[in-house]
Amino acid sequence: MKSTQPQPGRPAVPALATLCLVTATGIAPAQAGFEFGDAEDGLQVTLDPLIQGRYSYEHDPDGSSSEFDFRRAWLDTSGTLFHPELSFRLQPDFSSGELSMRDIWLQYGPGEHLGLRAGQFTVPFGLARDIGGPNRLFTELSIAGNQFEIPAGRDTGLALLGGAGDDRAWAVGIFDGRGRLDQRDNRPSTSGHLFSARGAWAPVGSVPRDNTTVGRAVERTVALGAGLQAASRNHLRDWSRGQEDTVDRQRADWVTATADAVVKFGHTSLSLAAYRRNVSPDRTASYHDLGAELELAQSLPLEGLELAARHAVLRHDAGDDLDGDERWQREWGAGLNWYHRGQRQKTQLMWLDRDTDTSNWQLHLQHQFRF
Repeated sequence: MKSTQPQPGRPAVPALATLCLVTATGIAPAQAGFEFGDAEDGLQVTLDPLIQGRYSYEHDPDGSSSEFDFRRAWLDTSGTLFHPELSFRLQPDFSSGELSMRDIWLQYGPGEHLGLRAGQFTVPFGLARDIGGPNRLFTELSIAGNQFEIPAGRDTGLALLGGAGDDRAWAVGIFDGRGRLDQRDNRPSTSGHLFSARGAWAPVGSVPRDNTTVGRAVERTVALGAGLQAASRNHLRDWSRGQEDTVDRQRADWVTATADAVVKFGHTSLSLAAYRRNVSPDRTASYHDLGAELELAQSLPLEGLELAARHAVLRHDAGDDLDGDERWQREWGAGLNWYHRGQRQKTQLMWLDRDTDTSNWQLHLQHQFRF
């Protein structure tokens, strides 16, 4: 995932005016995306572009700043090739001003609820990535989710996906363990691999595709999920936490687990996730981290409007030899979401305060538009 910090050198006021104009006009075609071809003829393609324009204000006692950027600018392309059971997805992202690839995969589906996928795609693990940024209550991951998900959420690998109806879904895969192809920098090939799996079950309703109310009454839902990741000799991050200078000395064996729940009733949606990671670096002491997040969505009497709230905590291990004491980090968030056309077109006002013993906080005004 690209950094959430505003990009320097872009004037905010004219771009914000354009953003508000698009929001006010609410122009949107009734059709979702653009479809070409026919699966029965061997080729079907759906183009589903997405744009997220964002104005950001960051309050800092030493000097506040405000900028505009495009948080996401995707040309989501999916369809079938040669046979209805062979599907593909390409998702180029232009938000940074340069072309980068998020998804590039092929999937063979011999049955309605079974598929074998190969390429670069989202690693199955946590609720937030499973839902996806455009469908989340808060577009940005919390401090907990960002810490325990792999960077950018994607890797190259092979996965088996399945389920049963709308109330069960699972995925298990083996991955290269170095993250997205365009974000590997100088990380060398790893001799180990990354194993990741996720399962979800909804005893009431169906497995949710979002954790919002979309500004209206919701279908009653109780959904439970769990994920597990394990890697050997991995250097996806600096697992020594700054104690080693070279990449080849920063690798570790680690295991991460998560459990989550989504509960929807009336005009309310609640989602909860908890995380734990055990890390055994090659050259430094072992440690573990804990995290949790709670998000609340409440639709308002005016249809399409929704209040959002979030609290997240992150605890770094007391025995990690980085000062010898427990270090807690907390995040508070609040927002107002206005859904013009469901998740396809919405405007979000978000306030985030990531507690780092300072008075820093961020305010985001964002508009999401799918054609």
